[in-house]
Amino acid sequence: MNILIPTVSPESVEALVFDLGGVLLDVQLQRTLRAFEALDIRGLGAAEVINGNRACFRDLELGLITQEEFAEAVRRTFPAVAAIPDEQLLEAWNAMLMPFDVQRVELLRELGKRCPVYLLSNTNLPHRIRFRESFRERFGGSFDELFVRCFYSDELHLRKPDPEIYRSVARQIGTPPGKLLFIDDNAANVSAARGEGWQACHLTGGITVTDLFEL
Repeated sequence: MNILIPTVSPESVEALVFDLGGVLLDVQLQRTLRAFEALDIRGLGAAEVINGNRACFRDLELGLITQEEFAEAVRRTFPAVAAIPDEQLLEAWNAMLMPFDVQRVELLRELGKRCPVYLLSNTNLPHRIRFRESFRERFGGSFDELFVRCFYSDELHLRKPDPEIYRSVARQIGTPPGKLLFIDDNAANVSAARGEGWQACHLTGGITVTDLFEL
């Protein structure tokens, strides 16, 4: 395995830690914003969803509320959808999740034969149910089995870029932070990982994760 990242010394990497959305799975937030608008949820900005500036999104991503409580919180926050059932709200919420890319899945399978591979994702239960189903339908088997372990924000009750999430994950992996290579599409998450001593790559500028490795 040759790691094609100029700032990373391949021989120092003992484990790989991947982000999910924007790295392994494409996410189109505008699809969810449009789906919400179709239900009469209007004026909702991307930053409110991604950064959790609205409590209902933040609390779901931290695992502080169930998906049923999330749907109820959305109805309270946006009275125009007071009569919309949970299923429709969750369908709109999941609309951002795109199909898995075959090349990225094949890359993960090959990398997993050569070194320990982990996942560290800010996510939530409705999304996880959906992307696991999507993976199983297309590839068979379990998405989580591509990794030694998956670290999900709602299960840890921590979100990137909180420094504590990197400390906790490094402890649980049992590898020194400087020997972990973290790949994420969010600059703040990458900066926070580096601040905790991790090696990290900011996936940006049209580069995909398949461009970072030569097998």
